[in-house]
Amino acid sequence: MLAALAFFTILFNPLAVSAAEEKPPALVNMWVMEVDSDNWEKFEKEFKEHIKDRVKAGDKFNWQVYTPHTGSDLNSYIIRACCFKWAELDDYAKWANDSKIMDSWDKGPDRYVEKYHHQYSWIDMENSHWKEDVMHKYVGVTKYYLKPDAKDVDKSVKEISDLAKAIKWDMSWSWEVDVTGKGDSLYAAFGFENFAAMDPPGPSFSELAEKHLGSKEKVDEIFDRFGEKYKGTHYEIYRHRPDLSMPSK
Repeated sequence: MLAALAFFTILFNPLAVSAAEEKPPALVNMWVMEVDSDNWEKFEKEFKEHIKDRVKAGDKFNWQVYTPHTGSDLNSYIIRACCFKWAELDDYAKWANDSKIMDSWDKGPDRYVEKYHHQYSWIDMENSHWKEDVMHKYVGVTKYYLKPDAKDVDKSVKEISDLAKAIKWDMSWSWEVDVTGKGDSLYAAFGFENFAAMDPPGPSFSELAEKHLGSKEKVDEIFDRFGEKYKGTHYEIYRHRPDLSMPSK
């Protein structure tokens, strides 16, 4: 599920919390909801009405919805809001209580949800590069299972991201880590306009990097250092659902 997208806990300290506090708001609030396939149509109808109620009630969070395109959890809906600071949750909780918005939820889509999963994550804004002027229909997410003794993960993330920016890599990417849960995974999300964008024409990342650094060996050294931090990976593709999401603000 898009626990895989979550889209930095106090957490797995390679990416320091103190650094996060000095940057723009980067916390993500995420819900994963499992709905039986027999109730998808009913859930989505009620969910759309609930989103309208939230917009009308002045919801300040911009909730975006994704559904799995690959994997085995195809009965899931991933609802995410970004980006904010911890303190904003207090005001949000007060708004939710005063507006009684959950009455709309309880009487509507909640009736078709079989299971909930809630978590927070943190996006590394400094080392991410997400094109705001592009509609990303799909998001590919690589989950890196970090080794227990992994060190300097943040340095490797920065090294790779600096290289991607230096070669002007024409992609949207985002680094993210769970704030809640085990905190032993790192996520890299990539945005795509369509399936064709997953196999872009022209020079590859490796080719551009090799040209920039002057040798294949230098490129390999960067990724070898990163490869020492994790013991395995898992990749899934998710589809953005603008029909269920809040309109852009």
